[in-house]
Amino acid sequence: MKAQRRALLLAAAMGSTALLGERARPRRFLADEQPRLPLARLVPDHFGEWVLDPTVAPLLPDPQQQQVIADTYDEVLALSFRNGRRQLIMLSLAYGRNQHKGMLIHRPEICYPAQGFQLDQDVFDATVALDSGPLPLKRLVASQGRRHEPISYWVVVGEQLTAFGYPHRWTALRYGLQGLIPDGVLVRVSSLSADNAEGFALQAAFIRDWARALGPAARLRLLGRGHG
Repeated sequence: MKAQRRALLLAAAMGSTALLGERARPRRFLADEQPRLPLARLVPDHFGEWVLDPTVAPLLPDPQQQQVIADTYDEVLALSFRNGRRQLIMLSLAYGRNQHKGMLIHRPEICYPAQGFQLDQDVFDATVALDSGPLPLKRLVASQGRRHEPISYWVVVGEQLTAFGYPHRWTALRYGLQGLIPDGVLVRVSSLSADNAEGFALQAAFIRDWARALGPAARLRLLGRGHG
C-alpha cells in the first residue's frame, strides 16, 4: 500500500511539473510587441564615403542552401557598397522572427564550407571601436579557388548583442523567463582581399561609418542595446 501511495504521489508530482513547465513555456513573440521596419529601410544607400553599388550582387548560395535560408529566416538582405577608391564591401543581414529556428546552423563557419569554401583561418574574437563603444564580433577567413574572403559577423538576439554558443542560449533563456520568444538578426560584413589585415581594416572602417549613419531604431536592431 505504501509503495502504491508513493507511486501515486510521484506520478502527481511529475504531472504537476509537466503542467508548470507547459505554462512557463514562452508563447509571446517579442517581434509582435514592437514595431519592425523592413531591413531595407534600416540601411541607408549612402553614408560616409560609401555608396550602394547595385551592379554587384553578393555571392548567392546554391539552390539547396537558399531553400534552407528561406525556411529559417523571415527576411534576408544582401547589399554591396564601394568607397571613393572603389573598394568593395558586402553586407548581409538575416532576420528571424523566432531566433530558435535554425539560426545556429547559418554561422559563416558552417554555411561557407557548406557552399564549397574552405576555412583558411578559424573563427576568432575581435572588436571594432564605434563612437558608442567597442563592438565585439567574430572574424574568420574563407576561400574558394581565387576568391579569398575575410569575414566579420555578429548576432543580436532581441535587443541584446551576443555570440553563438552559451551566450546565445543564455540570452534566449532570459527572454524565455519573461514568457517571450525573441527574434534575432545575423549581420555579416565581408570583402575580397588576399591580405587579411587589410580586409579586416577596411571592414572596420565600413562598420564605423555605417553605425554613424544608422538611426536609433536601426542601431538597436542591428547593433544591440548599448549602441542604440
